[in-house]
Amino acid sequence: MRHALARLEDTQSPLQDTLGNRNDGTEPLQQQRADLVRALAAAEASVRTFPAGSLQQAKARARVTRLQNELRRLKATLGMARPRQNLGDFLIEMFRERVSRNEWQCIVAEARRRHDSKAAERQIGPLAAGPGVQS
Repeated sequence: MRHALARLEDTQSPLQDTLGNRNDGTEPLQQQRADLVRALAAAEASVRTFPAGSLQQAKARARVTRLQNELRRLKATLGMARPRQNLGDFLIEMFRERVSRNEWQCIVAEARRRHDSKAAERQIGPLAAGPGVQS
């Protein structure tokens, strides 16, 4: 396991390249989102200008619905473009690539034990103090 940690220092991090590419890819999507938001605001305003129950109002409502659906799809696309947002996710991915399958399973098992131990301490902590003990 030590060899995996030593190799972390020797390798260059692809973090900058990944973040640079990710930002370049989302700019057009962000611009498209801004355009859709403006179009949606205009469509919602037009719904209010037409008489209730008219054909024009029905068409305007259909346009609002289409724009809302496009915004939902775009939001999902933007979410997929940025699946990992914190450094911890990158560290886990890099570490997992550098250790064997058996080492990774041991690491995960130890992490689960530690997590379960902390959860048990939180549950038992107040009970162990008992009723007359002050903290």
